[in-house]
Amino acid sequence: MNTKKYSFAKLIKMDLNSMYDGNASTLTALDDNLLSIVNTEAPITMNLVKARLREAFNIGKISQKALDIINEHIKNLGFKETDNFYDKVLWPSSGVFEVISLRDGYERQIYDVCYQEMKILTDTLNLRGEELYREILKYFGFEVLTKKALDYLTFIEKKCK
Repeated sequence: MNTKKYSFAKLIKMDLNSMYDGNASTLTALDDNLLSIVNTEAPITMNLVKARLREAFNIGKISQKALDIINEHIKNLGFKETDNFYDKVLWPSSGVFEVISLRDGYERQIYDVCYQEMKILTDTLNLRGEELYREILKYFGFEVLTKKALDYLTFIEKKCK
């Protein structure tokens, strides 16, 4: 199985209140951070984009007001989106690329691994149903097959056929 180390974008620190106020330099930093995150870490779920932006803002939670601004900037930057059952996955604006390696070295929720990346693991395991799900969970260091994980892994199995 082809794996590689998860790559991280370097982020510019930002001030949340400045973003709310429409500060031009903060909004430019937001665009630069979004471009850096997506171009470096794609395919990436919105859940992980928000986590990375929380680091740049040095906050624990992104409010709906902040999320509305972020989503508007994502739209304006022209990123491509694919559906990943629970979340959307962002890709660079130049298109959706084939994923050729499974990334490790970053603790992600099971549903933050997009199905295009997960296909590499499912092809290697060559299992079906609950056996496949348990091996995937084990690979990512999880022990419990929750309802949410089961629904997502069922989606993955169908997408990867």
